[in-house]
Amino acid sequence: MLAVAALVTSLTSVEMNPAQQVTIVVSGTVPPLTATLQSGLVVAKVNDAGTQVTLTATQATGNDVLQLVDAVGDSATIPVRVAFNAGTVPAALSLTVTGNPVDPAWLSAQIAAAVGKAALAAPGAQTTITSPSPPPMAPGVTASIPVPVQIGGDPAYFDQSGVTNVTVQDVPLVQQPAQLLFYDDDPESVDAAGALYRGVVTQAAPVHLYTYHEDTDDALYFSVVLQSPVATRIQTIDAIAGASADVMSVGHAVGVQYLEEEPRDEGLVLALEPGVPYVLHDTPSTNGQHVAECLYLRVLSGGPVSMTVLSHVPGAAAPATSLLPGDGHHRTGVFDLTGFGRAEATYAAGGPDATVTYGAGTPPSAPAGAAGHDFGGYGVLRHIVFTLVNPTDTEANAYLYEQPSGGSVRSSFLVDGSLVQLGCARLPVAYEIQAYGLQPHATYEVRIETMTDGASSYPLTLGITATPPQPQTPPIRSPDGCFPEQLQGAPAGN
Repeated sequence: MLAVAALVTSLTSVEMNPAQQVTIVVSGTVPPLTATLQSGLVVAKVNDAGTQVTLTATQATGNDVLQLVDAVGDSATIPVRVAFNAGTVPAALSLTVTGNPVDPAWLSAQIAAAVGKAALAAPGAQTTITSPSPPPMAPGVTASIPVPVQIGGDPAYFDQSGVTNVTVQDVPLVQQPAQLLFYDDDPESVDAAGALYRGVVTQAAPVHLYTYHEDTDDALYFSVVLQSPVATRIQTIDAIAGASADVMSVGHAVGVQYLEEEPRDEGLVLALEPGVPYVLHDTPSTNGQHVAECLYLRVLSGGPVSMTVLSHVPGAAAPATSLLPGDGHHRTGVFDLTGFGRAEATYAAGGPDATVTYGAGTPPSAPAGAAGHDFGGYGVLRHIVFTLVNPTDTEANAYLYEQPSGGSVRSSFLVDGSLVQLGCARLPVAYEIQAYGLQPHATYEVRIETMTDGASSYPLTLGITATPPQPQTPPIRSPDGCFPEQLQGAPAGN
């Protein structure tokens, strides 16, 4: 009697997607070869010579066992698993950016976001992207950046891994300031799905969109959706924060991020397909959380572009959604930024303080007289220049300061290109931003860029003085702080 032996097979286990076919080569068989399966997840077909077994998966997923036996009793047992892949790792992507220069940390985040969006992970699977290390980028530079990707973590799927080669091009553009402001803060509290704001962007006028909302429903998503009837290229510079219950920090983070990006013209160039909605953001939130965004939109070719801000349930970011009613505060509209937000003042050592106050009024409506207002100037990028003169024969000290007069405020400033952040302040006290030593008979120019913080209260005064201001803002819960402990129900802040 012949001894029973194990058949030699090209595969000792099989992993298949639904409807996929896999061929197993079997060596040393004495035909006929029979194939049986325990669960029937796959169908087995053996060729006449008994040297090949073709498995065809059904649409079902799960585990099965293939048993092979030839004419003399030699056998093999092969486990079979049928499942979907955890996702798809794209082989290659292209990313077009602007910036002079581009910050490597910002670019790394944009590359990772683009790869993550294209990876198409299955529900429950997690995408892990090795942080890219892009080279220095300036207008006209193109680079190819390999990005390792893994998708998995859910036992219902097959883990996937690979490398996405991302081609990044920094296109040269002549920087153009926003001419219009789209302001969206009405209704501020959102408890239903619907359109919150609509606007149209054309090649003639780049815009700022400033949007600020609180979710008062159990679970909503906030999105910005772009759409054009023709093939269109659009530049975006985008700062977004939230969702978070810390109302002061959300508004502050948007201003800081935008001040870091806008001076470098650091953004993305998006290609819109004709008639196809492009979801720029899809931010999940829940009851009591806030979402804020400052977005620069510039149509480079094609257009016009319809822009819609939406609140929606998952998977329903449809730009045709009906417009939700306002809350009656009229914090919304279109405003003309031409020449708005610019101010100059001169300080002479030994003389009175030089001051600039902003945030007391609204930018002019576009067209004039249109409904809505923006008291505080939210979404306005302000340019302020102080000229400092020392006409004396001795060195003089001077201090750049802020002084609140409208309530609690947080601030961020680009002072001669360097970012300075102040904590939350409430009392009408001067707080130091920067100190200067003015040389005899010297003239200095201090250039400041700033934005009003969402959830902060205005007006706010900037000034130059010879009197030393408070060196820093007080702790937020101290008696002089933004939200003293004795004030019950005060919002959380940093």
